[in-house]
Amino acid sequence: MNDYLKYDDIKIFKYENLYLSIVYTIGHILIAMTCVRIITGASFDVAAIDAFIEPIINGFWFYFLLVYLKKIFVLKFTNTSKSFLSASQIGILLATIYTVGHIFIAMTCNRVLTGAPLNLAAIDALVEPLINGFWFFILFNIFNKFKTNKISNSVGKIQNFSQTSKVSKLAPINNKKHTE
Repeated sequence: MNDYLKYDDIKIFKYENLYLSIVYTIGHILIAMTCVRIITGASFDVAAIDAFIEPIINGFWFYFLLVYLKKIFVLKFTNTSKSFLSASQIGILLATIYTVGHIFIAMTCNRVLTGAPLNLAAIDALVEPLINGFWFFILFNIFNKFKTNKISNSVGKIQNFSQTSKVSKLAPINNKKHTE
């Protein structure tokens, strides 16, 4: 019976939010560094500092959304009869909330760490979160598709397993028929 769900599959689902946060943060560092360097003209060193500190803060923001707000929204949408979004469409709402928070975090970090003028910090704070909002949405959807495929494949294996399983000759008579 253990054939349908391997140990690695269980670990992936158990730590899915942590894995998503790590992958997201790595991508965020690359996006942040590129944006700071291009928009503000900051040196590579300063762009790197900003690109590491800001994504770490946003990684915590991302994790908070996945762990706490996602549960609240899913419960609210499943318990409400009239809603503009269903629980399966929660990704777009989370991406929007994330992007707004990200704008404030990016602007503050850019201004404080690079010393860029407020107008350039604001431009960076708008452009970079929009890119990262799409990054968030893409990761969320890719992992949900992966998870759905894993679960549906596992369900098929469970059904095939139960159809081919045999009952022991020592089983009670009123149990499933023995097929030999």
